[in-house]
Amino acid sequence: MDWIKRNLLFVVGLAVAGLFLLAAGFYLYQSWDGAQTAYAELQTKTSALDTIVSADPFPNPENLKQVKEEQQRVEEFKKVARSRFGAQTKPEGLDNASFKGLLESRLAGLVRDAEKTGVKLPDKYDFTFGEQRKVLQIPDKALVPLVLHLEDVTDLCRILYAARVHSLVSIKRTTVGTNDSNSSTDFLLSKKVTTNAVTGAALFPYEVAFQGFSSELAAVLAGLRDAPASYNIKTVNVERGVASENSPSSVPMAAVGLPNGYNPATAARYGAGPYARMQQPIVAAAPTRPNEPVLEPKLLRVTIGLDIIKLTTPAATPGTNAVSAAAAPNSRQ
Repeated sequence: MDWIKRNLLFVVGLAVAGLFLLAAGFYLYQSWDGAQTAYAELQTKTSALDTIVSADPFPNPENLKQVKEEQQRVEEFKKVARSRFGAQTKPEGLDNASFKGLLESRLAGLVRDAEKTGVKLPDKYDFTFGEQRKVLQIPDKALVPLVLHLEDVTDLCRILYAARVHSLVSIKRTTVGTNDSNSSTDFLLSKKVTTNAVTGAALFPYEVAFQGFSSELAAVLAGLRDAPASYNIKTVNVERGVASENSPSSVPMAAVGLPNGYNPATAARYGAGPYARMQQPIVAAAPTRPNEPVLEPKLLRVTIGLDIIKLTTPAATPGTNAVSAAAAPNSRQ
């Protein structure tokens, strides 16, 4: 102890030096660990560089130019591809009065076109818009989606009318807001409109049910294929149809009581007037072998589940008449 007292400064200096040595050792350990990490990262970067340098084709200026040209070709292809899909134009300036007027005008036109083409509709059919016709006030945020649905229903009906189906059974769509009753049979309660965040494509699910013969089913499918809008057919369910009392197919030829088996209901449906020439009906040939089947056309009930693909486009420019903008897609005939 006497020695420590006599050499107190020396002992304190020795202790401080020891602490510095410990700190230097700890710093050296940390620096060594960081150096190893940096070295490993350097090795990774070197390996990636070697991979790029040895790549075929090599990223030289000529190859980079070709890559840019290919990117330009891809952009042009995307523009052409987008033009083949229906545009989801969102009109501006819609209010309840303009929507009500558009709705009533459009539904009246659909009923009138059905009468002209001989397509039978359900009694007092509202084409899934019965709730909107009853209420006095519709939320503003629901007007644009309802217009888009109205355009889709109109296009689907015109395809069915062009195919001259026997009768329209129903059209189902997704609900919009709280005005659409969840208990109604006009809606697809388990589905909703979805949008792809990458491509901006919106999928509108629909279900169309109608009655007709096989030739009319083929005409409907051809109409969906050739339509300007993009229809993605998901399901096709075909079953035996039910002919109503007023159905032409339910009137026996022999019961009409006119010469040559002339059926006025059938003739009126397919455009023959009262003074059209009565032709002998085509009768299937008798089987030449036992148990040989004879094909007869049967009324079918067809249910088609489909999605309408639309790409989002900018809203209508300010000052554009909303009803006119909403009616624009119907010019695609």
